[in-house]
Amino acid sequence: MKKLVLLIAAATLMPAQTPVSEPVSDNGPAFEVAAIRVAKDDSSHDNDSDNGILRIHNYTLKRLIYLAWEIDMTQIYGGPNWIDSESYDINAKIPAEFARQYNKVPQMMQNLLTERFQLRIHREPRQIAGYELVLTKKGSQMEKAKPDQKDSSSMNSSSSSLKAQNKTMEAFARYLSRNRDVGKMVADKTGLAGGFNFDLEWTPSPLNSNSDPSADDRLSIFAALQEHLGLKLVPAKVEVLSVVIDHAEKPDAN
Repeated sequence: MKKLVLLIAAATLMPAQTPVSEPVSDNGPAFEVAAIRVAKDDSSHDNDSDNGILRIHNYTLKRLIYLAWEIDMTQIYGGPNWIDSESYDINAKIPAEFARQYNKVPQMMQNLLTERFQLRIHREPRQIAGYELVLTKKGSQMEKAKPDQKDSSSMNSSSSSLKAQNKTMEAFARYLSRNRDVGKMVADKTGLAGGFNFDLEWTPSPLNSNSDPSADDRLSIFAALQEHLGLKLVPAKVEVLSVVIDHAEKPDAN
């Protein structure tokens, strides 16, 4: 089975204006068929693709919005309380014409959320305190993805480790943005193109772990990035495109 973490198309900031609630356009690519069911919360959150079938397990609507728009979950506002507590499993068939065009999946997700969750949003650009992901002086310590990996991509993580295959630095910055040990939005400023393979282990922050950090010889995530990947996080103002939920409904079971 090929693992897939959805690639998110970069959003264009809208000029300052009175926010207008908007449905997502239904003119773009859409899944052929999709089944959505309430998930059993087993503390795992996964998505993968195999033979044109996209499977998402145990994702809240807020997490689904993160997948469909380039936006950290902390920058999603509004909506009913259940958008961050009730989780869903989704099985969706990707049209054959888009089977290898993973950059089309976010638009399909947007259309699905509009149709099945009756999602209506507006967007607001904001500048917040965050980090820029940059190269250290010694440069990248990561392995470039191999040509035979071009059709697959994965990022499997726990609270203190990460294994990435064929992941771009833009996707990695998004992962770091939602990592509790980083705690802020991260913008990719590495200048590195293409996908990379890498493993990363770190000591969780005491606030995010019940273990005794003094008994763990791993580095903090900030130090581990520099030591093992040749990357570092530099404090900076980061511009984000916030998503404000104006309306959402629970989908019908199917």
